[in-house]
Amino acid sequence: MAYTVETKNLTEHNNPMSHATIIGPWVYTLGTGGIDYKARKIVSADIVEQTEQSMRNLTAILEACGATLKDVVKANVYLVDIADYDRVNAVYMRHMGGHRPARCCIGVASLPSDEKMKIEMVAYVPSRA
Repeated sequence: MAYTVETKNLTEHNNPMSHATIIGPWVYTLGTGGIDYKARKIVSADIVEQTEQSMRNLTAILEACGATLKDVVKANVYLVDIADYDRVNAVYMRHMGGHRPARCCIGVASLPSDEKMKIEMVAYVPSRA
């Protein structure tokens, strides 16, 4: 049976989605960009700062689900400007350390709220199996 997770570390939102859905040992996060959910705004127009915020958001979501970035098995990155790939990748790699889950990066025409990027993750938590 699947259930949803809302973490108080991010705050409530009015969107028709949860921060994560858990089914068995699998955790599926929402796609999150550079939004500071508590302030309800994008942290900056800078792609590096947006990526930093995205990774902080994802870390908080995973923690609320009993997972960490080390449990991530798949990540999807969405970029409005594919030329930002190297800068986003540098932030992503620093947060992930030596952990290298499968990943794709997709160029998109636009994202909500003037975001320049989003990342979503799938994690496997063996203790839930």
